[in-house]
Amino acid sequence: MLHGSSRGLTSVFGMKLAAFVILATVMVPSTWLYVALLDEATLNAQSAIATPEPTPEVTPEVTPEVTPESTPEASPEPTPEAEPTGSVSRITPSIKSVTATVGDTVSLSVNVVGRQDVQDENLAENANISWSASFGNLDVGEDSTRATFHVPDQPGTHTVTATAGSECVGDTTDCSATFSISIRRQGAARGNGSTPQNPPGVIPTILTDSEGVQYEVFTPEDGGTFTGDGFSITAGMGIVPNDEIIGVRMAEDGTASNAGISYHRFSLSGDQYKISLVDADRTSVSSYTLNGTVEVCIPVSDQLRSNISSIAMVTKNTDGTLTALSSSVRVAPSLIVCGNTSVLPAVIASGLPGTPPPLPSPEPEPEPRLPVTGDAAPSSTSLVVWALLLGIVLIGASVFLKARRRRHHEVNR
Repeated sequence: MLHGSSRGLTSVFGMKLAAFVILATVMVPSTWLYVALLDEATLNAQSAIATPEPTPEVTPEVTPEVTPESTPEASPEPTPEAEPTGSVSRITPSIKSVTATVGDTVSLSVNVVGRQDVQDENLAENANISWSASFGNLDVGEDSTRATFHVPDQPGTHTVTATAGSECVGDTTDCSATFSISIRRQGAARGNGSTPQNPPGVIPTILTDSEGVQYEVFTPEDGGTFTGDGFSITAGMGIVPNDEIIGVRMAEDGTASNAGISYHRFSLSGDQYKISLVDADRTSVSSYTLNGTVEVCIPVSDQLRSNISSIAMVTKNTDGTLTALSSSVRVAPSLIVCGNTSVLPAVIASGLPGTPPPLPSPEPEPEPRLPVTGDAAPSSTSLVVWALLLGIVLIGASVFLKARRRRHHEVNR
């Protein structure tokens, strides 16, 4: 009897399982059809919202012609004052203060800055500078930017002033340069213009810094030369201040570029070169004042060979400006351009007068693209339908299991 009940129970379970499978088979396609229809309706609604209605044409109204009334003659505008036409904006002292000894001669010079705020020694002939001293005698050079001060037998602090002529368009402060000269008695100190003298003791020929980089030693009595592959820097006797030595090194510093330059008066090309200094203690020097100028020579790049007569040498300053040096091109033993500077350390480059072409702009980042859904984001309705379908399946499974347990309980009873 129990065996027959189990067979009947199995038969009933099989029939209900088959009914559930048929129910699920019918409901799943219906649900998929409902989801598809619902998504299509959503997209059609979005398209209907996004599509603007055509704007009705407006017939322009005919404006009647109006006879213009006579306009009174306007009063003539005042003529603006003419801007200054000078080529010099200011002058600056090459050395602001000097300590000298009675009987010395001190070489002084000024830097001439043009209207584009670029230092240019070629403007010296337009500066028409006059010199004066509070005490002592002055000998003015041919181009008026240089003068020699003869230290008088009068210890103390004296002032030498250089004043630019009418070509300077700045104010009184910009168009004058002042030098402070401290004079000591003989034997107390040595200054610019005295007989070159090296410091006491043994002088090395090479200085090596903490990173193992070597520098050529320049001295007051012998000057010095550092030579590289097609480039060099040379200082004559008396350029290094007395009783001092400096280590000088010159090296390539990448490609010359106008990036970061504030005033583009020159279009740079080729390589740029960096001149570095260390003192006798092998410590890096950020600024050093020489008694005169050193000569710097660098190769002429291929881009500049077609316009040799216009090549200029410049120094790149830390404030984003360029200083044009008095320079010339030499063809032997190789094609080089040489210039003179009294400011070290320095970054040297060459170029042609004129504004360079604009730097390339960075490419914009691509904008994020919408998924391929007809330019519409997927609707959240699909998630709701899938959740409803899952709930129906779970409810059906729960009903089936409950009915099975009830049937099983009745058969066993």
